Amino acid sequence: MTTLQNKAVRPDPIRVRSVILAGFVLMFGLGSFVHVGLAITNPTTYRPFADAALFGWVREGWEDIFMSDPRLCALLLGAGELLVAVLLIIARRLGYTAVILFHLALMLFGWGFWLWCIPALAFAVPAALFEFRTVNRRVTP
Repeated sequence: MTTLQNKAVRPDPIRVRSVILAGFVLMFGLGSFVHVGLAITNPTTYRPFADAALFGWVREGWEDIFMSDPRLCALLLGAGELLVAVLLIIARRLGYTAVILFHLALMLFGWGFWLWCIPALAFAVPAALFEFRTVNRRVTP
């Protein structure tokens, strides 16, 4: 909150929610293109991604599943991120649920990812709660 000549100036909550939504749409939309680009140019870039994973089954699963065909998996990851961006636009509740699940899954890949995921979840969870608490307003005759 900022002050302007001893008056409190509060940010507009609708504008804040719109900026958060636009940020996640942009992040997942651009992320999808990054994964497609890496799939086309250098899919082996993904090899060390799970090296710091918190559990052995995450490292093994990454190596056995994702790295068995990194080009295909990177394309699928890109498609998934694009789907999340689209869901945020057309079905916000489902989109925010996907954002939260994506970041929770990403946290399994190591403590360093927590530096990104905790702030992202700090925005996504309240935005999702708002969407779930908002009652669809129907016009009654």
